[in-house]
Order: sequence, then C-alpha cells, then structure tokens
Amino acid sequence: MLKKIGRSKSITLLLATLLMAMGLQLTLHAGTSQFLFDMDAIKDPGSLAVKLEDTRAPVSQLIASQLSEDGQRLLAGYDGISDPSPKLQEALLTDLNRLLQAGPLYDVQVFADVELSEQTQTLIAENPKDEEALVRLNRWLLADAYPYELASLSAQQDPEDFKGIETCRENLRLIKLAREKYWIANAGADPQWLSELCPEYLEEKVLLCPADATAGVPGVLTEGGADPTLPCSYLYELRPSEKTGQVNLLLQEGDMLPIVRCEHHLLNLSAGGKIYRSGPQRGIYTSNKTGFSVLNDFMQELRAQHGEAFLKTQKGRQELKQATEKLILKQLVPVLLNAFEEEVYTQLEAQLGANIINTAIGMDILKQATGQIRDQVKAQLQSQLEAHLGAEFLKTEEGQDILEQLSAQIDVFSLNGR
Repeated sequence: MLKKIGRSKSITLLLATLLMAMGLQLTLHAGTSQFLFDMDAIKDPGSLAVKLEDTRAPVSQLIASQLSEDGQRLLAGYDGISDPSPKLQEALLTDLNRLLQAGPLYDVQVFADVELSEQTQTLIAENPKDEEALVRLNRWLLADAYPYELASLSAQQDPEDFKGIETCRENLRLIKLAREKYWIANAGADPQWLSELCPEYLEEKVLLCPADATAGVPGVLTEGGADPTLPCSYLYELRPSEKTGQVNLLLQEGDMLPIVRCEHHLLNLSAGGKIYRSGPQRGIYTSNKTGFSVLNDFMQELRAQHGEAFLKTQKGRQELKQATEKLILKQLVPVLLNAFEEEVYTQLEAQLGANIINTAIGMDILKQATGQIRDQVKAQLQSQLEAHLGAEFLKTEEGQDILEQLSAQIDVFSLNGR
C-alpha cells in the first residue's frame, strides 16, 4: 500500500513537473506566437508564390532557398495563374513561420530595394537580439517586402483591399487564353491591341475591369495606351509604340515581364502567363523602364537633389559615369546585341533554311552582318548618349572613357554560327 502511495506521489510529481515545464515553454513562446502568420495573413497566396519563383528579387531568392523540400516541390509545380492548392498554401504558411523564428532575416543588400516602413526601420535601428524582438522584426520585413501578399502587424500599414479583384483576375486569365489562341492562329504573331482578340477569341466585356469607373474611356491609362477600337481598362504593353522596347526587355526580364496590366487592382499578367500583384516595394514590379529611360530618371533625381550645376562637377560626372556603365554598357548593350544576333539567325533560317548557317555562304553572310550590326549599334548608342548626357559631358574624361568602353564592347561582337 505504501509502495502504491509512493508510486502515486511520484507520478503526481512527474505530472506536475511536466505541466510546469509545459507552462514555462508556453510562457517563453507566448511572446512570439502573436507575430506568426495564420492563413488569413497570407492575403494573396498566388501572387506570393509567383514572386517567390522570381529570380530577379534578392528577397525572394533568400526565402525560396530556405523553403522545405516539400515547399519547393509544390512551388515549382504551381502554374502562376490558378488558385494555389491547399497543400501549397499550407506549406508556405509553415515555412514562413519557421523562417520568422529561425534567426535574423535582415540583410542590407537583400532588402536594399524594399521600401521599409518607419516601424521596420525603427526595429532595425534597435538591433534586436532576443527571440521575441527578432520574430517581430522578421514579420515586419516580410510584410514590407510583400505588402499586397502578406498582412502586416498593423492594419493601418496594410494597403487597401480592392473590390472586384477576383473578377479582374478572371479577366486576365481569359485574356491569356485568348492571346494564346490568337498566337496559334496567326503563326506566332501577337495582337497589336487587345481589341483584336474580340469577338473571335474574347468577349468585349472581359476588357473592362469592374473597378474602372470610366468603363474603359480612352486616355485614362497612359498617353498612347488607349485601345483605338474598343473601351479597354487594361494597359497592353505590346501595343505598336512599345513593341520593340518590350521585345528587348523580354530577353532581359524573361517570362515575368508584364504584358497586360490592371492599374486599378495593381495586377500584372506576365509574358509567361502568370498573374501577380505590383506594389511599391520594388521597381521590378512597378516599371518596365530600362536603359536610357532609367538613366534619364537617375539624372532627374540628381538634379532634384543637388541642382543642375552638380552634374558638371567631378563628383557628379563620376556618378553619371557609374550609372551609364551599369545601365547602358552592362545591361542594355548585351541585350541589344543578342536581339540583333537572334534576328539575323531567324531571318537566315527563314529565307535560306537552317542548314545554311554553317556553310561557307552562311559564314560569309554572318561576317557581313557582323560589321553592319556593329556600325548600327555603335551609331545609335553614341547618338543616344549624346542626347541624354550631352555633348559637353562626352568631351570630359568620364565621357571619353564611356565611349572607349562602348567601342571596345561592340568591336568584339561577332556572329560565328550556332
């Protein structure tokens, strides 16, 4: 009997110890649990999944690389336009909460292009070390990086929810399908305007976003963007005036390049048929500008900050030189040369057959084309540099260095066959 009582006391003591330990554990984590995501906090799982696949975004690269094996597999299988499966949504929720608690997420370079809220900047400045503060900071960082996809810790910080967004998503999905049918029926050609899809491939009403109070009145979207035939709420990026620039961008941006935009819901339909939200956090989701357009914006920003005279100082010239090297020499020139190269091969194969490329005649044609392309690209770029930077700048040491780099870069270009 005494043994029984003693055993009973031991069990009671063990249970009490376990409960205390559990209570202590709950106390330790009570402060962090309030910062974790729940399913409602993932406001747009489809857009989040698309952005996590976007290799251009350092934040997405960081997160995607740390997803579980299951999460990465499900993410790779997502088509980017349908509703994500419950399994994918659950995997994203689990992985995000694990990352929140895994340690500091903040990295200056990774979050360089993210528009951080005042609250997040304050938390970063405090340099938190304890678990609760780190989890809270991580939650703010992710909400800043994906403001339309993930809820923040403050309703006041979240962008407004848009009415009719699901109808708009369906419109973009139908536009995608109609464009694919048009593309097949027209030997790989894109429509010049979205209205060309109607009525054979698309109902006219699909071109109207439910949030567009003007019902597609021309001129509302952007200058030169109004469809000339039908009322249209959507901005078509492959319209005639933008076609050449978008083709060059496509080589650089890949299938994430937006080709149809809803500026009422900040929704993009990409060249690869994926739908995702725009947003203020990164230029790659809000602008198609590249090359000289970005350089021009950079110069305007310098003028606004320092005045026109700053551009003529040595420091100003150095900043212009660095921006030109990055935006023009390293980014734009390779894209242009690749585009010309692809065009030459396509034309040769179409007119003379694929086998002509590596024959003596084909090599002779490529040699002649190489010289013509070099001269054409160099003349065009030098003219653009003078128009944007000014003739006086090109006479300076910095300007001369840019021209020398440009010539050296183009002179090594050659077409040697595939």
